Amino acid sequence: MSELVTILIGLPCSGKSTYLQTIDYDFVISSDAVVEIICRQHKLAYHDYFKLSPNSKLKRQHKTIFAKLVQRSKDFDHVVWDLTNLTKKSRSKIFKLYQDTEFNAVVFDSEGKEELLIERNKRRFKKSGKFIDELVLRDMIFKYERVVVKEPFKNIRTIIMLP
Repeated sequence: MSELVTILIGLPCSGKSTYLQTIDYDFVISSDAVVEIICRQHKLAYHDYFKLSPNSKLKRQHKTIFAKLVQRSKDFDHVVWDLTNLTKKSRSKIFKLYQDTEFNAVVFDSEGKEELLIERNKRRFKKSGKFIDELVLRDMIFKYERVVVKEPFKNIRTIIMLP
């Protein structure tokens, strides 16, 4: 059973995956990595994946793979969730998956830097072909909920997003 789960919390292009390269962990859960693999296998553009119906074959495949990753993660000591984890509800689902586990949060604070996120998203597309439609990104910005004291994090680290 996992002893420590670190949850990365932040909008796309705020630095979560880059930060992941700087810490030690035993297992990472990344929905994005699964999406990239599925897109490569099916010759689908990254941003087109998010336009698929929730009941599409590829979305169902993603859900199956993701569930297996979650189950497998429980065999590792330090698991990192590299997803946006933007809402209290999405984070609460993670807490329910692990029993007798310490939770840490790393919050990527991009408040007031929304236009910078949009610009980074455009640069990421030029560099890697990964792109999130601007309307989708703005909706994510709108839905973001700050971490609250009631959430069972032992440690909360905040990283201020720099230009």
